[in-house]
Amino acid sequence: MRLVLLAEEPAWREHLQAALNALPTPHQLFVADNWAAANAYLVESGFNLLLTTPRYRPESGRFPWPTVLLVEQDPAELPEGAIDWLVGPQLVPELLRRCLHYARERCHLQSILQRLSVQDPLTGIANRQGFQAHMATELLAHDGDELVLGILDLDNFRRVNDALGHQAGDRLIVQVVARLKAKLEVGDRLGRLGGDEFALLLDASTPGRAERLADQLMESLAEPYWIDGESLMLGCSLGLARAKADTDADQLLWLAQIAMRHAKASQGCTWYLYNERVNRSAGSLADLEGELRRALRRDDLELHYQPRLCIETGRIVGIEALVRWRHAERGLLAPDEFIPMAEESGLIVPLGYWVISRALRDMQSLREDGAGELHMAVNLSFRQFQDNQLLSTLERLIHERGVDPHWLEFELTETAVMRRSDQVRGTMNALAALGVRFSLDDFGTGFSSFVHLSRLPISLLKIDKSFVDKMNTLPQNGRLVRAMISLAHELGLEVVAEGVEGPAQLGQLRRFGADQVQGYLISKPLPLAELGRFLAEGREAHASA
Repeated sequence: MRLVLLAEEPAWREHLQAALNALPTPHQLFVADNWAAANAYLVESGFNLLLTTPRYRPESGRFPWPTVLLVEQDPAELPEGAIDWLVGPQLVPELLRRCLHYARERCHLQSILQRLSVQDPLTGIANRQGFQAHMATELLAHDGDELVLGILDLDNFRRVNDALGHQAGDRLIVQVVARLKAKLEVGDRLGRLGGDEFALLLDASTPGRAERLADQLMESLAEPYWIDGESLMLGCSLGLARAKADTDADQLLWLAQIAMRHAKASQGCTWYLYNERVNRSAGSLADLEGELRRALRRDDLELHYQPRLCIETGRIVGIEALVRWRHAERGLLAPDEFIPMAEESGLIVPLGYWVISRALRDMQSLREDGAGELHMAVNLSFRQFQDNQLLSTLERLIHERGVDPHWLEFELTETAVMRRSDQVRGTMNALAALGVRFSLDDFGTGFSSFVHLSRLPISLLKIDKSFVDKMNTLPQNGRLVRAMISLAHELGLEVVAEGVEGPAQLGQLRRFGADQVQGYLISKPLPLAELGRFLAEGREAHASA
């Protein structure tokens, strides 16, 4: 341990040196006449301890190094900015030994705490705070040039935690970090920003290196992982943004996040390099979010309804409510043009309540016009499903509209019912107690199992359009649809086939035993007025048959 003494009285050097000579472990004592000389000693590597008198203490009382204050008598309390003090008349070897031991232990603890504050405890790499501090330093050192920032996000990582447990998820994270480290070189920096999100600061002084490295990283991360003896494939999305002279750390992070979200549009392990076109697109999304908020306040949205046909009776037995946005400049927008943005921004919750309220109002109107008993299906997002006001709000809306909740049906995706299964089951049971029933949308595209589904109050399975489309051209698709229908019936569930567009598909689904069909062969989604005419024509046709 190096000791630096800064004191005006020569006697302090004599007292300290005499006490140090009596200690079993040798210590070097460096004497400084002023702060400049003391700094020259203290900046050298190794563990340094400053011993100084009150006269040399800065006015703030805060020292940049661990400091022991030298005083003539015991102070009433620990002096500000010092870790300990020594009293001149009482300075004996044993007291100095205890003081140095305490200083070493305290500084060791502070060093650990400082390291933990910037280090991810699971992987040992930098955490968000540590990475951002390093990135800001590197941007200044390189004047914002020859650096590329990457934001890497694992796809469906939550599914690993839900299926295998959080310890397995931690082991997967460690494997991911090991693969990343194996591809990085000196000059690159890796950090963990959150649960399954990582940041990479890459040396891009060699032209094309960032792109080549991105290819290598994606190839490595696409290989199967082994967790508890099981093979697991996991996709990931990497967004890259190149630093410029006028780019600060926050800006660069934002640009890389935009690129990462663009990469997520593709499946598997993919990367995308930010460009100005993406920036303009992101600006458009931000504008669109503000416009959607205003549209909700002004009630500028509308519902279209797609009928569902019972194959056995040939009658319309249900309708699905599909939201549309009649935009002032872009015309009628389909859900896929604004629902993903609503999901990400949180607007999906108020939007979902608007859809439920409007659907119940229209349901009441159709009944009054003689439409008869029709199931009204409404898509329910997972974020709205988690809202603790869902049950009370639904009870209020049902009461206000005076409709029978047994004719209300919520459509959930496989991804939604697989996430936090205990919470999902509890919410579904509470809603089912009101009389609401549930259908599972896009069946076959997610990761659910029939065992899991059997524990939930689901009444219908909706087979995804992607399977129905190719039943006639791909024999395996036909066999798969037949198997899904058969297993669903074994569980006591009705089956609705989506995307039916031709008589051949309808005939094949009839042979397979499907209960209902939905698609353009029956009807496209219709505004309420057109739906009323469509249903009236159907009733007249059946009456005359």
